[in-house]
Formats: sequence, structure tokens, C-alpha cells
Amino acid sequence: MNSERCLIDTTIWVLYFKGERQLEDEIKSLILKERAATCEIVISEVLRGARSQREYSQLQADFAALPAFKITNIIWEKSYRVGFKLRRTEINVPLADILIATVASHYNCLLLHRDKHFPLMKGIMGLREREM
Repeated sequence: MNSERCLIDTTIWVLYFKGERQLEDEIKSLILKERAATCEIVISEVLRGARSQREYSQLQADFAALPAFKITNIIWEKSYRVGFKLRRTEINVPLADILIATVASHYNCLLLHRDKHFPLMKGIMGLREREM
């Protein structure tokens, strides 16, 4: 049984909460197997999109139940270098995506996403990612 932790990107959570069936089954399976994880920037992006106080509170409680990778000073320092390397190779990626990719790389977990930016970073930083 694969017990690898998976950092689930905001793009997947948004589709999951919208009820995309294929994602729903896979994410629930990861949660039940205690393989699903998050981080502060993903939580912030998802909560920012809440449509009401009630939805915000429910989402916040849902994320509090998941393991969360901390964004440490070391991760910030790594993200600075990654951002610099990306720009030097003319790859323009949003800061939030750089930070999420750096978290996944630092904690050596698989990043699950549906975002065009993460494959661009794979070669620069050795990111392990899978588009769902």
C-alpha cells in the first residue's frame, strides 16, 4: 500500500468542492488513507473564495482536520531561489504556485493539481507532480 503524502493544490480542492465526481472519489480515498495534506497558502486561497461566513467556517473546519505542511523560513528561502531561477529561464509563474511547489518539494510529497504552471517548474526544482 502506498502511504505517500500528497499535497493537494487549490485547483483540485475547488473542483472537489464543486462536486467533480472523479476527483471526489480519489480525494476521499486519499483522506481516508491519511495521505491528503495541505499547507497555509492553499488554505488561504480556498478560504478567500468562500461565498458566505457559513461556507468559510465549514471549509476552515474541514482543512483543520487535515495535516498541514508548515511554510518555514527555509521554505521561503528556497522559494526565493526557485522564483529567481524560473525568471532567469523566462518561466513566469505566480508566487503562490512557486510557494506551493516549494512546499511539496521540501516535504518530498507528490503535488496533485490541475494547473499549467507546475509542470513548468518540474525540471527547475525536481518537483514531483501529477495532474488529476
